[in-house]
Amino acid sequence: MQSSNPSGVSRRTLAKAGIFGAASAPLLAACGNGDGGGGAEGDGELDFWWWGSDPRHEYTQKIIEAFLAKNDGVTIKPSPNEFDAYWDALNVSVSGNNAPDVLQQDERYLRDYADKNALLALDDIGIDLSNIDEAAIKAGQLNGETYGIATGLNSLCLMVNPVLLEASGVAMPDDKAWTWDDFKQFVIDVTNGGDAIGNSGISFNNESLFNVFARQKGESLYTPEGELGFSEATMNEWWQMVIDLRDAGATPGASQIVEAYAAGQDQAPLATGTGVTEFYWTNQVGAIQKVLGGDLVLLRIPGESAGTQPGMYLKSAMFWSIARSTSDQEAAAKLVDFLLNDDASIDLMLGDRGLPSNTAQRDRVLPMLPPDQALAADFIAALTPDLVEGPPVPPVGAGGVADIMLGLYETLLFDQTSVEETTAGFIEQTNAAIGA
Repeated sequence: MQSSNPSGVSRRTLAKAGIFGAASAPLLAACGNGDGGGGAEGDGELDFWWWGSDPRHEYTQKIIEAFLAKNDGVTIKPSPNEFDAYWDALNVSVSGNNAPDVLQQDERYLRDYADKNALLALDDIGIDLSNIDEAAIKAGQLNGETYGIATGLNSLCLMVNPVLLEASGVAMPDDKAWTWDDFKQFVIDVTNGGDAIGNSGISFNNESLFNVFARQKGESLYTPEGELGFSEATMNEWWQMVIDLRDAGATPGASQIVEAYAAGQDQAPLATGTGVTEFYWTNQVGAIQKVLGGDLVLLRIPGESAGTQPGMYLKSAMFWSIARSTSDQEAAAKLVDFLLNDDASIDLMLGDRGLPSNTAQRDRVLPMLPPDQALAADFIAALTPDLVEGPPVPPVGAGGVADIMLGLYETLLFDQTSVEETTAGFIEQTNAAIGA
């Protein structure tokens, strides 16, 4: 694929040298594709960005090689990264009008980048969506246009170490019927009956887990209009449960919780065999089992049958998006189509980026899934019939809410703020972050 640049130097090369960027139009202030984005020249050069672990980087490189073997004239510059560094780099890249052509997106940031007009609408640019799960498409839609297509779907769950549970003498709970009060008593009994902590306490600052709790009460973390959608009473109840568990010894002390959170998933109590339960996403089970060296059981979040409605939902593990400024829209669309629909791509990806959003591919690879991914797939299959519609796409500014909630969670754990003060602080700081 040949560039139309008369100098023979591609627009992408000029942009990276800082020549093209100065003359480029600034990002617009609102969603909408206008003229359909860049890429009229079709230079065949794609920057492809994603985050993840080393195994993800390795198989994604193999996917790239398989794509290039079928698409002459296209070149791809891969840029893998870790999650936090990824968003720092993407912010700089987009601010400099040099966004990667094809990129992973997350629900916390999707609206933010779409509202900056940094993302291309994906509805009618040659990507085959005929087999993509309707929920996976809807999850990436804003104002009737699709700015991200889910790589796959996953769900929050409670992971339980069955060996440690048996050692405590406590029976496995009925996760289709248990309440949050049942959960509290369960982890207290597990802690008292064995040598491991009932729950490590490192997930109660997860805004997605709180969202499940709020949804069970007919509320939500955010409204479709981008405002907070829960009552103070609901968040007070959440934080009070945290304090009750800490004071009962069912979770570690404040310092231990903070240290365990900072240590990361691989060094957290569930993975190291010192904790019996923890809330995680289903696609994380394999990595945790590998470190643990044993099997885990996946349970539904407490309270699903006791509230106004089920709170659990299928979350897009991540999205594929295309930059509006891409230098080759056709090639970028072909890459996303390949990532979503091609056998070679799905055979390498399997369930690492969530249970494939392509339902035909999902059915095809189910027998091929390794045991950990099969465990997650079976859990999601059993859960799906009991779910209601998922939450709306988070508002602009939601990317900073995780840090807000973590900071306030720590002040609560150390008794620097009361339950009510923690809730008030969260509401005030989050409203400021999302402009509500």
